[in-house]
Amino acid sequence: MNTTRRRPLVVSALVVASMVIGCAIQNDTEPRAIEPSLVPFDLLGTSTSTTTSATTASTVQRPLEVAASIFLVDSDTDLLAEVGRMVSPLQTAQAALQQLLTGPTEAELDQGLNSAIARSTVLLGVEGPDAEGVVTVDLSDDLRNIGGQGQRLALAQVVFTATATPEVSGVLFSFEGEPSEVPNGLGVSTTEPLDRADFATFDPFAPAPPPPPDTPAADEG
Repeated sequence: MNTTRRRPLVVSALVVASMVIGCAIQNDTEPRAIEPSLVPFDLLGTSTSTTTSATTASTVQRPLEVAASIFLVDSDTDLLAEVGRMVSPLQTAQAALQQLLTGPTEAELDQGLNSAIARSTVLLGVEGPDAEGVVTVDLSDDLRNIGGQGQRLALAQVVFTATATPEVSGVLFSFEGEPSEVPNGLGVSTTEPLDRADFATFDPFAPAPPPPPDTPAADEG
C-alpha cells in the first residue's frame, strides 16, 4: 500500500482540527457558567463526597437512655443502697432525681430496700450545675415536713443521687421555690451546699470513725 499519498491528507486533517478547536475556545472578559456535562468528573467529586459526609453525620443518633444511679435505703441498716436506673442522657441529674422520687420497685422492696422520701414528693426543678458543680434542687414541702432521722435520710438520698452525675459536686435545697436551710447527717442545719461527706453517717462505704480514746480508770479509794 502506498502511504506517501496519505500524508498530505493527515496533515490537512490536523490543520482543520486545530482550527475547529481554536474556534471553540473563547477568550471571555469575565467568568461564565460551564455546563455540568463539560466539567471533568474528577472536579465534581469534591461536592459529591461532602454531601455524602454530611448525610452520614446526620444519621448518627444519640442513645435514648443511659445508666444512672439512685440511692434507696437498706431497711436493715438504715444506710443508703445504690441501685441502677435507665434515664434520658439529657439533664441526667434531674432525670435520676425523678426516678428517685418514684420509689423502689417491687423487686427492690423484696430485697429489703425502701425510701425515706414520700411518693407524694414532687421535683419542681433543678438549676445548674454552676461553675463549682453545685445544683439547686427544688422540691415540694412533702420532704420538709418529715422530721428527725427520716428527713436526714431523705436529704442524703437526694444528695447522693444528684452527685452520682459526674458534673455535680454539691446540692442546695429549695422548697416550693424558696431557698431553705436543711440539716446534714448530724442534724446541723445549714444553707451551704451539701455533699456526700455531709451525710457520711448514711454512707455504707464511708470509713468507720475512730474509736473513742480509752478513759483512765478511776482511782479506787
